Amino acid sequence: MRDTSRRDFIKAAVLSAALCAEADVGEPATAGERPATRVAKKERMFCSTPAPGRKDGRIYYYVPPATDCAKPSALLVFLHGGDGNSPDTAPESYFGENGAAMPAFRDAPFIVAAPSAPPAPHGSRWNQPGVWRLIDATVEDARSRFNIDPDRIFLGGHSMGCYGAYHLGQILADRFAGVWCSAGAWWEADFRAFLGTPVYVQHGAMDCSPRPGHHPGFAHARCHSWCGVSFARAAHELMVGYGVGHVYDEHGGGHALSFPQAQEATRRFFAWSLDKRRDPYAGKCALVTPCGTRHPCVEDVVRSRWLELVEAGDGEISVDAVLLHGPDIARAADDLAKQTYSLTRRRLAGGVRIVAENLGGNKFKVDVSNAKRFNILLSPAMGDLLRPFAVDVGAGRPLKLTAEPLCGDRDYSARLRCDMTWANSVS
Repeated sequence: MRDTSRRDFIKAAVLSAALCAEADVGEPATAGERPATRVAKKERMFCSTPAPGRKDGRIYYYVPPATDCAKPSALLVFLHGGDGNSPDTAPESYFGENGAAMPAFRDAPFIVAAPSAPPAPHGSRWNQPGVWRLIDATVEDARSRFNIDPDRIFLGGHSMGCYGAYHLGQILADRFAGVWCSAGAWWEADFRAFLGTPVYVQHGAMDCSPRPGHHPGFAHARCHSWCGVSFARAAHELMVGYGVGHVYDEHGGGHALSFPQAQEATRRFFAWSLDKRRDPYAGKCALVTPCGTRHPCVEDVVRSRWLELVEAGDGEISVDAVLLHGPDIARAADDLAKQTYSLTRRRLAGGVRIVAENLGGNKFKVDVSNAKRFNILLSPAMGDLLRPFAVDVGAGRPLKLTAEPLCGDRDYSARLRCDMTWANSVS
């Protein structure tokens, strides 16, 4: 934790909410150190209030029983579900006593940081402009409290939080070891933004089931347009087509994480995550901007992994969109079977897409849409920085480029300057 006493931290946690069961996070760290805490003897949940950089909201932490905080731990940034009226305490409904995510999360192989969603007059609170800053702040807050492995950080969300995982996962793909999308939705996207970052898509086939017991508290079945399984099936179809590494786990349960089938799927996600690490040198990656799921809006991105946009063109790109068919509410089993989808394309004015592959031997192949200039960032793991590089941009012959030194970057030490204006003039 930061420079604060253990007593003051416990006091703040207890005052923040009654759910803060235990705040035994070890002795205060000295300057420049993270706390070396004991093996957790029982699960612990506590919260930070207010969340860093915000006047409202909290970050809730869940520490599974077997966590040894003295060793580097993986981290899951969890985006909770709900709607425009869900309270700041919403994460308690997942990780508190008898929470929807339990008991599966008692076996979780990572510490969980669950920020409360920023306010919005709609149910897409994680998809608002600038929410990625809250994700950054959450990661930094977690790293100040725990010994977090920076290359074992995951992003995940359920329901409304899965809207955010689909959206923010594309914007911040290069920062995570993997992204978990559980029972959510998207409307427009380019899933190539996930290239280099594996994705776990989990959804219940009975999400919109009209069967009694599947939707306690609802007078009728959940709407197909909220987060029906069609969204997951469409995402899976596109990821297969684009070669995005992912697992598609469609289970037989309903919408809630509390369904036994969803609990088992969640445990499968845990097992899948064990060998995943962030890969800054992935052989294939993409930069798409604006990026996200346009619900309510997409955001500008200037860098993704080893691609950096310098100047956009004056044209446009097309992105994928999902169209739903059949009744929005399934009042019978036949209605559920009629709930299907199709895919279409929509134009995005001013958009840029760069899909690049490191072929090895100092050779790159790049598919460029509406970019005038961009950089390829390099490290010794990606090629011989002392020799020229050949970059095939489809202009008739490869660009012959020499690496320039790059300072102050954690992952990369050089760059190639790619000018499409020049490339097109000599094609």
